[in-house]
This record gives sequence, C-alpha cells and structure tokens, in this order.
Amino acid sequence: MKKIAIILALLMAMTMLCACGDGSEEPAATAPQTEAPAETEPEEEPVEPPIEIEEFGNYDDMPAPTDSGEIPAEFTSDDFTVTVGDKSYNLQWLYEHSIYDWRLAGITFDQIEEKSDAILDIEFSSDAYAKMKQKISDFVMITMLDPGADLSSAPVITVGDKEFDVEWLASHNATEYTAENIDAATVKQYLDSMSETLWYTREYRWISVVYDRLVNGWK
Repeated sequence: MKKIAIILALLMAMTMLCACGDGSEEPAATAPQTEAPAETEPEEEPVEPPIEIEEFGNYDDMPAPTDSGEIPAEFTSDDFTVTVGDKSYNLQWLYEHSIYDWRLAGITFDQIEEKSDAILDIEFSSDAYAKMKQKISDFVMITMLDPGADLSSAPVITVGDKEFDVEWLASHNATEYTAENIDAATVKQYLDSMSETLWYTREYRWISVVYDRLVNGWK
C-alpha cells in the first residue's frame, strides 16, 4: 500500500510539473477584427464669392465739400478730430484721404462710427455727401470683417530671395509694394489663391485695396 501511495504521489507531482511547464502562458486567442465602416466626409458649405473690389469707391477725386466751395467749420473742429497715439486727424484730413489712408493711420471702426452721424449732418454738397457717406460705409465694412481668422494656410509672395507673408502684405501700402518689386500681376495671383478660403478676412480686403491702387497707379 505504501508503494502504491508513493507511486500515486509521484504521478501527481509529475502531472503538476507538466501543467506548469516553463511558467509561460499561451497567448489568448484574439477575435478576428472587422474593418470599421469608412467615415463619410461632411459636405462642404458652399463658399460665397469674394466682395468685388469695384464696390469700394475711388476717393482720390473728392468734390468741393460745399456748393459755395467754402470749407465747413467742422473740418477743423476738435469735435470731429480723431486721435491715434500722438497724432490727430481732423475732418478735413478724413475727407481728403481714402479709407486706405485711414487704416494706415490706425483709425478704428469705433472712432469713425462714433462720429458718423454728426459728420453726415454737415451741410455738404449733394456730391460730397454721397462720397463721404460711401467712404464711411466702406470703412465700416472693411473694419468689421473677421479679424481672427486662421491665416496659416495663406501663401507667400517670393521676390528674389525675399518672402512676403500675409502679415507683411496686409500692413504695407502700394508704395512699399512697388519698392519691393511686387507688381499688380503678382498681387492678383495672390488674391486668387486666397479667394477660396480667406476672402472674408480683413487681410484679403486690405491686399485688394493695395491691388486696386497698383492697377490705377495710386500710391
């Protein structure tokens, strides 16, 4: 009986050793993976066409402000003067300069909007009133365009070994473009490349105004 018991004990021990093996486990069987259904891309919203440059007026030929040809007293009044930093721009300056010049001077939408009603109450001639009203309207429009757009996709203009990015292009005037040999044809190509996705930005409108001035020979 003892021999049988010993033999049984040995068999059980050998069985346990075989079961344990080298201590490694068989990898768990993985269920076959099924392909996820392909995601459908959302339909793109139709892009509105860019605002035509011609909608902005030509202010280089402002008519006499009054029928009599006299300069209104409001033109030099402090009440109609806009101050940016240490510089002041009276109404005569605003009347004689374009919205392009207003932006270069750093004049803001709020500064013009605040005085617009009073400016249009001045007894202008009919032509002068129409021109001034259009100028204010255009300025309000261009300064209300989206200032926070993602411009990372905006292209650059390369002239020789220099590159001009959208930030540079949207903060310099036609004279400075010409000094860097950036011509109207190059700017037109640049605007075309922006028109699909960035037409609504302030930068696009600014560069459009520069283009308009390059084409017409204005600085």
